[in-house]
Amino acid sequence: MYKWFADDTELRSENGLHKPNIFLFGGIVIEPNEERKLIKIIKDIKSRYTYPDLPVKWNFKDLKQIYKRFDRLEDYNKLLCKSHEWRKEIFQRSLGIKYKVVISMLENFQYDKNNLKEIKGDLNCILFANSLMRLGLFSQRVGVSEFQIILDWPENKDPTPFNNEYYYAFNRGRSKDGIEFLCGPLCKIGFQESVMFTKMSHSNSLQFADMIMGSFKGFCESQMQNIEHSLGKDLTEIIIDRYDRHKGKIHGIGVNVPSNNPDLKDKMREILSKYEA
Repeated sequence: MYKWFADDTELRSENGLHKPNIFLFGGIVIEPNEERKLIKIIKDIKSRYTYPDLPVKWNFKDLKQIYKRFDRLEDYNKLLCKSHEWRKEIFQRSLGIKYKVVISMLENFQYDKNNLKEIKGDLNCILFANSLMRLGLFSQRVGVSEFQIILDWPENKDPTPFNNEYYYAFNRGRSKDGIEFLCGPLCKIGFQESVMFTKMSHSNSLQFADMIMGSFKGFCESQMQNIEHSLGKDLTEIIIDRYDRHKGKIHGIGVNVPSNNPDLKDKMREILSKYEA
């Protein structure tokens, strides 16, 4: 059995943009035995700073209220000050774990519109469907007997769009918009019949997926904006061999851009070529 823990984030391809213009959706593919090892590593590192069951994530400042609720603000401040250290240790120690990273990304061509939340929801569903096809192809490639999809609880508290998208992928082998999956219906290749949702703060695996997405965001921004030093770039390069690839290629496999996004596709092909065999 394999699980895919996934989250979303967004980035700016150019310095000075007042809104993010590229959306990302993805995370880690991992087997249960390896997941248990990963959780043990993350808890071990957290236990040196705070309770091992309190959460960490890329945007650590988002968690201040949780630490305040448990009367652990001193721990929170220590983690905040040492954020480079514990993040780097988690990424380095994760290299002893077997997992793969699968991410889809898409440019928002309606960047200047005011209904950004609605647009973000639509684009996330496109990215979700695109990722499901990649996961289906991964499943066929490695011979997976069972596959479970676990997503962070949606920001708007409405999982319906993701459930609808999954219905078509699972039963019809296509996206809701009619794009046929090269892997066929997910129901025929071991995928569970419904998506699972949980809170990132309750799942160490989702916390790790969140940090991977945050670091990949920083990696992309540093490459696109010619930023010399970036924690996201440093962390992504630590685990770059964990990005799913086929015949040495990450582009189109571990990191995929839908074909109607030619400029971004070419840019990511150029960026990732330095890390491909």
